[in-house]
Amino acid sequence: MLSRLQDFLSRHRRKFIVTGVLVGGTIYAARYAQRRFVEFQEKQAREFFERTRRMTHFDSTEKTCNQVILGMGEEMCQAVLRECSTDELLEQLRQNPKNKLELWEDMKIVAFTRLATYVYASSMLVIALRVQLNLLGGYIYRDIMTEQKQITDELKQQYLSLIRHFITESGIRDLARYIRSQVIAVVKAMPLSQQLSLNDLEQLFWSLQMAINADTRRDPNSRMSKYLLPSQNPSHSPLLQKMFNETLDLLESEDAIGVCSHNVSRGFVLACDAIAESMGETLQHLPAAEVQTQQEQTLKFNQAGGSGSSNSMSQKGENNNLLNINRVLMALAKLIPIISGLTSRGFDSTSRPHNLPTQLLTFYVVAEKTKTLGANVYESFSSA
Repeated sequence: MLSRLQDFLSRHRRKFIVTGVLVGGTIYAARYAQRRFVEFQEKQAREFFERTRRMTHFDSTEKTCNQVILGMGEEMCQAVLRECSTDELLEQLRQNPKNKLELWEDMKIVAFTRLATYVYASSMLVIALRVQLNLLGGYIYRDIMTEQKQITDELKQQYLSLIRHFITESGIRDLARYIRSQVIAVVKAMPLSQQLSLNDLEQLFWSLQMAINADTRRDPNSRMSKYLLPSQNPSHSPLLQKMFNETLDLLESEDAIGVCSHNVSRGFVLACDAIAESMGETLQHLPAAEVQTQQEQTLKFNQAGGSGSSNSMSQKGENNNLLNINRVLMALAKLIPIISGLTSRGFDSTSRPHNLPTQLLTFYVVAEKTKTLGANVYESFSSA
């Protein structure tokens, strides 16, 4: 019996070995696959929690960023008002002086300078703070994940105070003075009696924007860091110096330049919309004789633009108080008080409707391109 068993095992030894290897390999492979599957699930869970944690931290950073922008935006608007003040000119005009024409010419320059400065300065401030706070947020998130404490409260304060150069030092002043020089070049030759339509005003703003962007050394789009930040980091901290250099690189990147240029273009569109609304309100309060004059000017404008006589006659037959605002002509002298009035007050979130500075800041804060720029900065520095 024993010999038969030995013979059987001897004859089928290879089969037993192969079967043993297959069964053992299968068990090992199953356990290995199970272990890898558990590791994969754990990795997925860790990545999910990390993404959730990062998203929560990013959302908190964004809320803080919006609050800081609106808070500093109020200070920025006051700085623009101080640099482009019309109070002295208005006081002199109230006294009906002999040089009234000269004062109105000065009002023209200041009004356009202040509007353009608001458009550029608001965009630059929003972009700078988006970059700064998301870069700082990325560093803080890395500290949380690595359980380090590189970013101290003192360093945060020093880093965020760099933007004070723009508001309280020479940033706004240099920007406003540069814009004023370009406003003089574009607007000075225009007589106060020149009749302008909204389309003419849009072309004027476009020419002004092109003139401001033409100087590659002082262009607020491509050289915004020149106005926003000091030329050198006032601190000797190596980490702060690194963050300062990274902020400069980001502000001079193609992405930031493109966002700023887009924002400025949209800002001038908002300005034209606000001017059109104010023109409409002004026309509603005109005496009947002046409304008739505006209609006659509109008819001449339509005929000069090639509109058919039937359209002109049909417009004339409409209600005298209804004018196509896009066709209305208004003297530059009458537009100056409108433009100056739109920018005569700073940021005020409680005013209804919002004035132009408030509209500009609010629009730039929620602009998709600006938010995407901030998200990209946070993503880069939180995972570095």
